Amino acid sequence: MNYKEYQNARDLVWRILIEDRITTLPIGVVPICRRRGIAVKMYDEPGEDGYTQVIGGVPTIFVSSAVESRGRQRFTAAHELGHILLGHVGRYRLVNREPSVSDNPIEQAANVFASRLLAPACVLWGCGASSADQIMQLCDISHQAAQFRSQRMAELAARGKFLTSPLEQEVYARFLPYIREHKL
Repeated sequence: MNYKEYQNARDLVWRILIEDRITTLPIGVVPICRRRGIAVKMYDEPGEDGYTQVIGGVPTIFVSSAVESRGRQRFTAAHELGHILLGHVGRYRLVNREPSVSDNPIEQAANVFASRLLAPACVLWGCGASSADQIMQLCDISHQAAQFRSQRMAELAARGKFLTSPLEQEVYARFLPYIREHKL
């Protein structure tokens, strides 16, 4: 995935957090979907973790209840929301499974969207959360997703890449009371 696609997914997340006045973790994916007219439904067939279909003009996210981890279900819903809001639905063949570095750019963009929505780096940084276990607890995501996020947090910390965007600064300011209460 090129940097422009990454930036687009990341900035979209920051705009959603600001527009929806979200100020605490864990992030509620279903309320975000509802505010945008997107339905979320569970299904119990094994196979894919989830998918999106447009039914009667309404984008509908389907999340498998066969996925045992609530954190994985939340990531799946956020991933599918990313596909919808990034304009992928109806344009590409989409597959939802555990993230992989070999994923195509469309899947990578949806994964970036989901991870940044569920575990915003500036909030984790403000709270002092850097380990996978800390991130998993604060964000209610799977251990694997928390490990990916922890690795990314280490990269951002090494480069001093926090609060460099005005959007990110606004997200951080809105989360500040939460950050102060949940400092690790």
